Amino acid sequence: MTSSTDLASAPLGTSLTLVGIDDAANRRRLATLGLREGATFRLLTRTIGGGRIVLVGGSRIALSRDLVHRLRTRVA
Repeated sequence: MTSSTDLASAPLGTSLTLVGIDDAANRRRLATLGLREGATFRLLTRTIGGGRIVLVGGSRIALSRDLVHRLRTRVA
């Protein structure tokens, strides 16, 4: 079993599985974008401000630096 890490520490270009969201306020918004626990996505880019761009079901989604630290992932 692979341990989880926050999205900020995940390697670029890898497929990841979302294992937890430590932000109840944004959980519903992320779910509507396809990022819910158990979802598989790909980490595409790190932004200058510390955010990330991920590919979820064919859509690119930009995530803020603060939110990136609240998403727990593991390599898929």
